[in-house]
Amino acid sequence: MDKVLINEYSRRLKEIAKDLSFLGHPRYPLKALMDLFPQHKHFISTLEDVDVPFPVDVKLKRNRIDDFLRDLSYSDLPVMMKKIFTDRVMDYHLLISMMENFGNRIFYQSCTKLYGSSKKTQNEAFYYFLEKIPDFCVNDESLENLQGHSAMNYLKKKMAETFDPNDYEVKPSSSLLSDSSAGRKTLKLNTNKSYSTQLLDIFLVHEGWVHLGTSINGGAQPDHPWLSTWAPRTTYLQEGLAILTELVTKTMTKERWNKVVLRHIGTCMAENGSCITEIYSYFRHHKMEDLDALKVSLRIFRGVPLEGGMAFTKELLYLHGLAELLYHLHFFQIDLRTLWVGKVSFEEHAMLIQNWKVFDPRIKYFPEQLQSIEALKRLQALKELSFSLFKGGFL
Repeated sequence: MDKVLINEYSRRLKEIAKDLSFLGHPRYPLKALMDLFPQHKHFISTLEDVDVPFPVDVKLKRNRIDDFLRDLSYSDLPVMMKKIFTDRVMDYHLLISMMENFGNRIFYQSCTKLYGSSKKTQNEAFYYFLEKIPDFCVNDESLENLQGHSAMNYLKKKMAETFDPNDYEVKPSSSLLSDSSAGRKTLKLNTNKSYSTQLLDIFLVHEGWVHLGTSINGGAQPDHPWLSTWAPRTTYLQEGLAILTELVTKTMTKERWNKVVLRHIGTCMAENGSCITEIYSYFRHHKMEDLDALKVSLRIFRGVPLEGGMAFTKELLYLHGLAELLYHLHFFQIDLRTLWVGKVSFEEHAMLIQNWKVFDPRIKYFPEQLQSIEALKRLQALKELSFSLFKGGFL
């Protein structure tokens, strides 16, 4: 493969992707939210209003996409690389459409093209799969709760068991809707809350090992820097891998699993017509704390009307991704290590493993705890469960 060309198109792809992660900092109709949830007016006042424009030059982005696709079509890159670059840049095209149509049906339709819909998985096999997962969950038996710098230091120490401290940092989070998140080289934590050490371990494996780890590994690829660049199509595998890692390492608690399932059910409800107040009430009925119920409801209604009938369907990918990944691993008879190559979609990963010597990717870091006998046994049991239910593929 032409390394110079791959690097050039990777650089251009990264430039197009810049500033398109707007869904992590969404806008909301604040007046409507104040009327619906007056008890949460202080939190709602910290959100961005829907009238605040996104700092993106849409015309410039579209021109760059057009130029990229034109030049790519005439390039000497192999067909495999052309497909990877074309698929990714078309994801960015859809994101721009979502940005232009924030709050209406076109946003939702574009969202389902990127992330799918709950209407494809409302079947008995999938629900049975979800019912069996608690067998792999544990109780939170932590003896200590940590907050602020103590919690951050706990994560720093745990991260250093797998990663060189020079390759990452742990920082306070500015996110209003999640307690922990990962950037390209940072693990972020809401330092205003107190966490059990078990919950911090969940953040470690989900955000640290998976999301941050694959970003670092992608950035360490000398010949394929596109592996460090986020695209919506990589989210499906990423979130499935993060949930699977929680399960095989016995960090997934029953309480955590219940919240993941509730978030999924809430998204299904929104797609089927439930409004934001009905979903909020559903979460409260299932013992979710007041503010957490609002935050999860807001995640589900990112970019869509509060009246229901639509949802931000990325919230489905945690469970859809888990089921698909288990099938994928069983079908291709591969281990987890290859998934740490960078940010990849299922289709891209299949291309990589079938042409490993051609791509010759590097894997700088991999959590060795995933190679323990107990972790491998749990992984095998989960794969067998998935394959027995989805013999023809998950979706």
